[in-house]
Amino acid sequence: MTKNSIHSGAKLPLPYRSLIDTYYLPIKIAGWIFFCIYSVIAFYKLVIDRLVNVVVMLFNGEYSFGELGLFDYSNWRLTTNFIPFDTILRYLNYAQYFNVDIIIINLLGNLLIFTPMGFLLPLLSKKCRKAWIVICIGFISSLAVETIQFIFTVGSADIDDLILNTLGAWLGYLAYKSILIKPKKDR
Repeated sequence: MTKNSIHSGAKLPLPYRSLIDTYYLPIKIAGWIFFCIYSVIAFYKLVIDRLVNVVVMLFNGEYSFGELGLFDYSNWRLTTNFIPFDTILRYLNYAQYFNVDIIIINLLGNLLIFTPMGFLLPLLSKKCRKAWIVICIGFISSLAVETIQFIFTVGSADIDDLILNTLGAWLGYLAYKSILIKPKKDR
């Protein structure tokens, strides 16, 4: 293996390892570009899209600043959940009252949106090959999204989203470990 190999304990068959070692830098650059595009799209869908919709409604004159409720925290209890597992349990216990699409988007979507982060970070950076680092990065990223949603009162800030996003990053890390790392007894 050369110095620039993706991971010395990779399970990939030898022809693929030599191919990766040969084109290490372009693959690494492509991986970071993919990660950046993924990050921008995820952040756009979680925050920017909602803010853009609010700004468009303001400029079109559909609503006034006060009618949109921006920075109006009088109803924060309706749009914010600080009780862990409250929303998750509500969806599971009262599933018959919710549209299945809403349950899937809110639970599975929040779980899966941070999974690529958990997979790609340890793949692209040696500094992110420990589970606690990936979990912390997933937690901090999700906390930033939920904080922005709370401050700008777009979407709903929910601790369950934070839990599911962080769990999704961890699941991505587990996928990375299971696919690309040999068990220690085989090394």
